[in-house]
Amino acid sequence: MQTSNIELFLSNLNEQQREAVTAPFGPTVVFAGPGSGKTTVLTRRVLYLLEQGVQPENLMVVTFTRAAAQEMKERLAQIMPEKVQSLMIGTFHSLFLAMLREEGIRIPAFLSPSEQNQWIRQWLEEQEQPTDDETVSTYLNQIGLCKGNLIFPQFMKVQKKKNVVFRDLYQAYEERKQQLGYWDYDDILVAVYRMLQDESCLHKWQNRCRHILVDEFQDINRVQYEVLIRLAKKHACLFVVGDDDQAIYGFRGSDPSYMLHLRKEFPQLKQIVLSVNYRSTDEIIHISDQLIRKNKERQWKPRKGTGSKGPKPFWLEPDDEEKEAEMILSYSDGMETAILYRTATQARAIVDALVRKEIPFSISTGDHTFYQRWQVQDLLAYFRLAYDPNDLDAIVRIINKPKRYLFGEEWIDACWDLSRRTGKSLLDVLPELPGLEHYQVRLLKEMQRKVKDLSALGSVEGIRWIRQEIGYDRYLEKFAEETGNDRTLVFEPVEEMLLAARHCKDGQALLEHVARVEAYLRKPHPEAQVHCMTFHKSKGLEFDRVFLIGLHAMYLPHRRSLQVPDHRKQAAWEEERRLLYVAMTRAKSELYLSVSQTRQGKKLGPSPFLKEIGFKEREGDAAYHEIAATTEERTKRITNHLSRQQLKSQPQLRFAHEELAPGMKIRHIKFGIGTIIQVTPLEGVAPGRKVLIRFAGQVKTLHYELSRQLRLLSKE
Repeated sequence: MQTSNIELFLSNLNEQQREAVTAPFGPTVVFAGPGSGKTTVLTRRVLYLLEQGVQPENLMVVTFTRAAAQEMKERLAQIMPEKVQSLMIGTFHSLFLAMLREEGIRIPAFLSPSEQNQWIRQWLEEQEQPTDDETVSTYLNQIGLCKGNLIFPQFMKVQKKKNVVFRDLYQAYEERKQQLGYWDYDDILVAVYRMLQDESCLHKWQNRCRHILVDEFQDINRVQYEVLIRLAKKHACLFVVGDDDQAIYGFRGSDPSYMLHLRKEFPQLKQIVLSVNYRSTDEIIHISDQLIRKNKERQWKPRKGTGSKGPKPFWLEPDDEEKEAEMILSYSDGMETAILYRTATQARAIVDALVRKEIPFSISTGDHTFYQRWQVQDLLAYFRLAYDPNDLDAIVRIINKPKRYLFGEEWIDACWDLSRRTGKSLLDVLPELPGLEHYQVRLLKEMQRKVKDLSALGSVEGIRWIRQEIGYDRYLEKFAEETGNDRTLVFEPVEEMLLAARHCKDGQALLEHVARVEAYLRKPHPEAQVHCMTFHKSKGLEFDRVFLIGLHAMYLPHRRSLQVPDHRKQAAWEEERRLLYVAMTRAKSELYLSVSQTRQGKKLGPSPFLKEIGFKEREGDAAYHEIAATTEERTKRITNHLSRQQLKSQPQLRFAHEELAPGMKIRHIKFGIGTIIQVTPLEGVAPGRKVLIRFAGQVKTLHYELSRQLRLLSKE
């Protein structure tokens, strides 16, 4: 072993990182918190093992993404290019697929994502179930969750209607795959698990994979865990890195208990904690650690930073989600910014505002689907039909929403033929279709009349007309009842549409806005400084400034996540707390936590997690930042308590009426141009306003009126 190489592998590492890299052969678990350099540790551990004489073909490195695997290969190739080619580095799927092929197991063709979606959508159509992208995606995720936990449809005992629907869909999906000779990617994991039941095959792969290193170990599911433990049992050289506090993929079958209880499999397990966060300021580290300490099922670990100071996290309390979007977009100063939310629906107001202001932004795939939700598409179809009575797609979509008892497809051809012969629109000929019963004619005439009335209404009034007069709410109520879906979740997109419509004069303007949003989202924005994504999608990323929006009760923890058996409620609650922790720790220097007074027109309280980190609602605590107040209200609050005598004795107060708001530019005689981050009223002997200002490379707190009087500050 060359001393120079070891010194190279250990250079620029702290004591805990060095301990992890040079850990003796044997089972080792490394708890690596946010920004603690786990990728560096894992990469250098590989180099260290190779330098210790481990043969590259006896070393398996498992990552969770292809990008992570590629990054590691590139890092290793810079130092040991001759050995990298023999290493087994990749995702579970790529590595397991290679194992299956080496064993001579025939690998069928794989279903593409589009084929999977098509199969699920087709089955749902046959069952008269919603077929929008979100519903299809949810069912596919549930199938993956079951297979990851080795749960198969023939063994599922379910009674609730929605669970029966899923089991039948799952069964039909698996049978069709088998009949046509296809696999999906989850079949790779199941196939390796079954392959290793054979003792001779297991023995072969145990000797091949003598050293196994696993990244993001907190994210593994049951089938992955079972395979890893089987492979590692013989030589016990398993080195895993992860953070149980960042385990947020329970809906995929991930379980942090696999990491927490690894000692049950390996009593001699060595445990190392990487406690230094190189990403965030001390203030962000402190508040996020304050939150995660509330979880009980976790590995305790100290958290510390590098001494980097910054502003304290800011509480934002806008009036509603529209004000929230306006407030956040006032910070458009070129600083790399992430806007994170618990659910994709919560992105609607932000996305709409970004499009209206033509601010370039990026958004994660799947997060911009609000206007593609099936309920939203139904409402839009009614509007389209009101303005174009020949829109057949719109008619087909809403003909039985609510029920008008026009089933099958024969009526579609008859409708076309009758319209062509009479010169009437498709909408006008519906009640004249041959063979209709009296009640069908009545229902179709009523629909025809009410759809025509819709074209004369404004956008908000139009949505209410569709819901109440046309009967769409009745349809949703019946759908929720028959399918066993949560009524609140079924109605959520419709309530959100009422807010979106407030910015549009009529239905035509709303349709144009939706088209503009969809077109905008299709444009790539490689240079965008604003990034929108769910809390889940943000994992592994970091940003200078982070806004967490919509931090309300019933959204965090989300009501859907708590719809589990009683014995799993505590685990679900703790996962939701971890989700907020992950989102908070994406921030490097500035963190904003926003909880509006209302959402979808309803008064909502803050997430219970916020109280755990010191949040106090707007009433009764002036120390918190009431950024949602108007400029006029802020000025009144600052100046109303001032007497004439005070104004004479403190000449700096002549500046008290000047407008100040976050996002405004201001110039300092020494620090140059800065951006106001926060404005806080001051009372007592030196009344006025305290301003937090970001200048190039630093953040300063100043008394605004005094600084203006001393000519230190001037307005841009």
